[in-house]
Amino acid sequence: MVAAVVIAGVFLAGMVAAAGYAARALPAGARVPLNAGVPEFSLWLPKPAGLAAWLGTGMVTFAAFAAVTLTGLSATWATSLRVVLLPGAMMVVLAAEAGAVITARQRADNQAPAAVPSTGPDAALGDAALGSVTGAATGSE
Repeated sequence: MVAAVVIAGVFLAGMVAAAGYAARALPAGARVPLNAGVPEFSLWLPKPAGLAAWLGTGMVTFAAFAAVTLTGLSATWATSLRVVLLPGAMMVVLAAEAGAVITARQRADNQAPAAVPSTGPDAALGDAALGSVTGAATGSE
């Protein structure tokens, strides 16, 4: 049982590391999704609140499953289930948090401001010349 708690603690530490990474990597105005498995119904929270909600979810999951695993509630269960339950639940929550951070980062990258105009040889073309080149490429004038 101690091994299960240690492994689950490592997953909880991974959640803290993922939140720390997201706090640095995501822009200030980023929003982090909090969902219950269906991305279409995500609750998009501001970055600090979203990361805190994921850490809170991890801590509550750890506490609840550790209480079930280590107390008499699961005394009659198979040992294999008692050993796997807590780490398995923590792995799912860690994966969900990582997915939320990845989704938030992709959304922030897609909403980034337009790139600085290039100063290469094509930058010397005027709008009319660029429009005629674009029109010729698509077959319309």
